[in-house]
Amino acid sequence: MPMKNLIGAVLCGGKSIRMGTDKGLIPKNEETWASVTINKLSYFDIPVVLSINDTQQEKYIAKFPSNHLIIDHNIQAKGALQGLLSIHLEYPEKDILLLACDMQNMDSETIQNLLGIYIYEPDFDFYAYQHKMAFEPFCAIYTSKGLKPIKSLVDVHALQNFSFQHVLHAGKTKCIDIVDNSSFKNFNNASDIE
Repeated sequence: MPMKNLIGAVLCGGKSIRMGTDKGLIPKNEETWASVTINKLSYFDIPVVLSINDTQQEKYIAKFPSNHLIIDHNIQAKGALQGLLSIHLEYPEKDILLLACDMQNMDSETIQNLLGIYIYEPDFDFYAYQHKMAFEPFCAIYTSKGLKPIKSLVDVHALQNFSFQHVLHAGKTKCIDIVDNSSFKNFNNASDIE
């Protein structure tokens, strides 16, 4: 069954420059944005890891089990792709449901729809919502078979564009129509916090 091959990953490794503080550790109802996002994915009975960079390690170990933390590997990719490929290196045979910690409006129906398409249409490399030809890369599924050639390109310095848009447009991606745009709001600035 495809779900047995799936792990959830919460992306927390950004620099949070516009927010001015680590977004994953922002408090919300006696939790943090990272733990709220973990709960959204854990609801679907899949294991969940947190993607962080090395500067975050001390603070995250104080709040989360160390075996749930994936620290960015020293690879040639940059930005969020470095985080995704670092998870892939730790779990090379697993497909990854990636969700950014700043997508606090993400609802279970949107995740459930993504999972249903992943289960019943298994021949794609990636599964991502799309709006006006732009993909929403941070509530998407990246399969092991789709990530292996990306990692190989990175290893030989043949991938120069590290954007998720490039990766998703280049791969065999299942495009999914967005039903509720508000689910995909990124909270990037302090003024965005409700």
